[in-house]
Amino acid sequence: MKIFAPLAAASLCVASRVMAFSPPMHQHRRAAVLSSAVAKETDTHIVETPASSTATKDAAERLDDIIDARVETEQERTVSSTSQQSEESTMELFVTDMRSVYSDLENGGGSIKVRMANVGASFTYVAPSLSSSSEETNKNKQIFGGWRKQVPTLYDSTTIDWGEVHSDIVETQPHSGAEAPPMLIYLPGLDGLGMSATAQFDDLASTFELWRMTVDKSTAQPSFSQLVSTVVKFVKDSTNNADAETPREVILVGESFGGLLTCAVAMALKNVKSNKFSLKGMTLINPATSFDETNWEQFVPLLTSLRYLESQEDIVDSSGNFNFVNELPTPYSVLGGMALAATIPDGNQFSSILEFILGTAKLSTNEQMLAASADGFRLLAEYLPASVLETRVLQWLPVGTSVVNNVERLTKLDVPTLVIAGNDDNMLPTKEEANRLGKLLPDCVKMEVSGAGHFVLDARVNLTEVLIDSHIDPLDIQKNSPPYDPVRDWKLPPDDVVRAVVEKRVNPTKKRASPVFFSTDATGQRRLGLSLVPTNDRPLLIVGNHQLFGQDLGMIISQLLEDRNIVARGLAHPTVAEGLLRGEQEVRTQRRRYEFGEDVRFEGDLFQMFGAVKVSPRNFFRLLQTNQTALLFPGGVKEALHGKGDDYKLFWPEKTDFVRIAAKFNATIVPLSAIGAADSADIVADANELLNLPFGIGENLSNFSKSTVSARFDAKDDDETFIPPLAVPKPFPARHYFLFGRSFDTTLLDPNNKDECQRIYRGVKNEVEEGIDALLSARKDDPYALDGVKRSSYQRLFGKDPPTFPLSSLPKSSSSV
Repeated sequence: MKIFAPLAAASLCVASRVMAFSPPMHQHRRAAVLSSAVAKETDTHIVETPASSTATKDAAERLDDIIDARVETEQERTVSSTSQQSEESTMELFVTDMRSVYSDLENGGGSIKVRMANVGASFTYVAPSLSSSSEETNKNKQIFGGWRKQVPTLYDSTTIDWGEVHSDIVETQPHSGAEAPPMLIYLPGLDGLGMSATAQFDDLASTFELWRMTVDKSTAQPSFSQLVSTVVKFVKDSTNNADAETPREVILVGESFGGLLTCAVAMALKNVKSNKFSLKGMTLINPATSFDETNWEQFVPLLTSLRYLESQEDIVDSSGNFNFVNELPTPYSVLGGMALAATIPDGNQFSSILEFILGTAKLSTNEQMLAASADGFRLLAEYLPASVLETRVLQWLPVGTSVVNNVERLTKLDVPTLVIAGNDDNMLPTKEEANRLGKLLPDCVKMEVSGAGHFVLDARVNLTEVLIDSHIDPLDIQKNSPPYDPVRDWKLPPDDVVRAVVEKRVNPTKKRASPVFFSTDATGQRRLGLSLVPTNDRPLLIVGNHQLFGQDLGMIISQLLEDRNIVARGLAHPTVAEGLLRGEQEVRTQRRRYEFGEDVRFEGDLFQMFGAVKVSPRNFFRLLQTNQTALLFPGGVKEALHGKGDDYKLFWPEKTDFVRIAAKFNATIVPLSAIGAADSADIVADANELLNLPFGIGENLSNFSKSTVSARFDAKDDDETFIPPLAVPKPFPARHYFLFGRSFDTTLLDPNNKDECQRIYRGVKNEVEEGIDALLSARKDDPYALDGVKRSSYQRLFGKDPPTFPLSSLPKSSSSV
């Protein structure tokens, strides 16, 4: 109980993105006071705003007085109770903070709040945050977000003057006077509040006119059709501006149940004939359109029936407010929290939660942990009571899926749609649902978030950035810009992404392979390290042998970047650049900027992230034309997927094209020799042997190879055998060696002089072959070259790679330039 209870409570609170936080309460106490003040004030003074704003201003002034008084009181309490706070456990603070966030979602969290008549639903406008963002705020936007500091002016939908509201909104926009940003309406999940999206609100509000919908838990619950009508009415009313010259663009964003509601609203809006608004697009985040494929309709009634084991006094007090007197949580809260703990967190979130709880447990007494856990469990009954959950699950979801999942309706819903899917969603079959919607909706793109669960909008996803990059093109950036040019427009990922990729993907390989790098000067002398690799104002062309499976590319690229700040851009085989399953991919896919996760299985994605482009004469030409560094392996597939007995052999074409293009742009050519990969695996069967397998296996492999696009522009697809050998990795890989040979300056080379180009071509090839032979010979003097056990023992004992052969073992380059 000491561990599982807070785990369940934390899962309810959107978990991982707040797990790194443990601030003292006074840092965000004012936000809680503001929400509390709003709630108290609205109990007795609902601010009904007709055409005149006098009542609004009076109410706002009255509210400010109340807030100031309560803040002063709260500050006095903070000073007087410092010793008491120091005794609170981190878990108690955490649960208190989550309750405070929920309160802000209900009562504050925006500058304008419009209550829709008779349905218990509201729409809150979140103004852009003008406060400077600290590092702590950026890390914990759910707790410290600027949206929480806003106190809303309350309006009733029956008396609101939208002209006045629009004027107020314009004053909050930093780009006032410019064209109004698109209106973005966020529709929450079953909690009716949108807790899981709170970390996104500030960024969204800075780019869009953000309105978030909330559904009251304490009133009679509206039907699904009433919810749809409410959103439609809000869109029509809020965009009905007689002064507007062009239709107002509206974007719908729905999460979980909100995704289901978004589809239904979009269907309804498409039937509304109006020149006041246009539905720009919709985004479905782990949408509950797949609810009918789950067992929640059977499980939830069993869960909510536990409320009959509770007395009314246990749940609410005489005023109808939630009762905090009872120390023990209700059965519904406990089992509901356990269900959430089992289905909401993904692997990363679960690890973060567990780490937080274990750390907290060491600093807290059993009494503190149990008290905090009980309080955490009560959050479920407090903000999603059993009766409310039952109504929403049994009435909203079945009706919604029956409306939305009509194939004919879906296929006619021609709205630009982005489906954001957590691949590890345990609550809904989201991964399969994204594919289904992608095939049915006419203009749908999916974005899979690897390793993410049902709460996908954590620190891994910046929803604003995703929307801007999507085909919805909310700001018309793509419409008004030339198409993305992978050669000219590509940028190296941010430093933190580079470090993460190197740490998670490259360093483990380097630790196993213990790579050693050498470089060569103009006289042919060798030196340990890459200090002699030329860097100048001219383009650089690195030409080398392709090792088995190309498994050394990460080490080469990262070492050049780390040691010489050289950004080498690979020329990738079309199959790597486009993906092995390009022919089977029926659903368009969007990737996040610099997407990286430990579970990214397709290395081609990382190659492209780090600048790889599809090999073609045009791409190669333009890389050098734009003064960049190109990494070329002329042997291509035949070297990377070589057969038995072909270790470290070159299979270069006779054409001198790369030399001629290098000469055209005065590029410097640097030969690269590499060994180690072929000694790290045993080839059981190569391509020729696999093609001869019986029972149709060889025939299927042959057909696959023929259907693969050739990397050479002047060759047919079936001229290239793209069949990886069947190889078994050795327990410990051989040590890898890389030798950057003597460079070739093409400044004085005439690209039209075939004889001279042929001479340079032979010189580069000979330098690579000579380097391979030199490394194979020199490594005989390295006792750690092929002995992985010995090399690993040295690393563990001394914390670094073992030494290699003496530099004298590596002969001087004899190639003539």
